Amino acid sequence: ILSTVTGVHKYKWLKQNVQGLYPQSALVNTIVEFALKEEPVDVEKMRKCLLKQLERAEVRLEGIDTILKLAAKNFLLPSVQYAMFCGWQRLIPEGANIGEPLTDCLKDVDLIPPFNRMLLEVTFGKLYAWAIQNVRNILLDANAKFKEL
Repeated sequence: ILSTVTGVHKYKWLKQNVQGLYPQSALVNTIVEFALKEEPVDVEKMRKCLLKQLERAEVRLEGIDTILKLAAKNFLLPSVQYAMFCGWQRLIPEGANIGEPLTDCLKDVDLIPPFNRMLLEVTFGKLYAWAIQNVRNILLDANAKFKEL
């Protein structure tokens, strides 16, 4: 009797999931639909999609590396650095509309391998650190000038 009662409690969660007592997340529903799909899966199409995401991530990484190399140059005028940073953020003059700025470095490349994801995030983090350091330096200079006045 003890083993029967223990067995019932052990598999209670499975019975409840099968009967649908617990709400399932969208991800679980998508996985179940994919696994139970009777149509053939176009593996070649999925492979092409993943390759396109990898290409998109590589282009993004190349671009951010170029911006970082330019940001490291000491001979650039502050106005040029500012224009470069605004261009990277897609901040444009009033009246022009080129679309929504990219909010996340992993937008549309979320299926790339973990190493590539981390590489993108770290590289974008370096640019964020450069921007924050520049803003900090400007604020410290402004504070020093304000104290002199």
